Amino acid sequence: MIGGSSMYKANLKNIINSKEEKTIALSLIPHVGDTLQIKEPNKFLLIHGITYLAENESVDLEIFVEPIDRTYWMNEI
Repeated sequence: MIGGSSMYKANLKNIINSKEEKTIALSLIPHVGDTLQIKEPNKFLLIHGITYLAENESVDLEIFVEPIDRTYWMNEI
């Protein structure tokens, strides 16, 4: 499952309010510390943790994220 050219279905979970941000399809599995940019709505999300779901057939990953603004993201580069 890790590597290759398959798509992964991931739930993005907000670590601040414990709500689900969005479910997305990813071709690569990101790493802790990476930033995802979501276009609808336009958001930047800092990845704090990733869980691989071994027994769930509909979703492969839960990715725990913190919403950040573009200025924070640009300052970290």
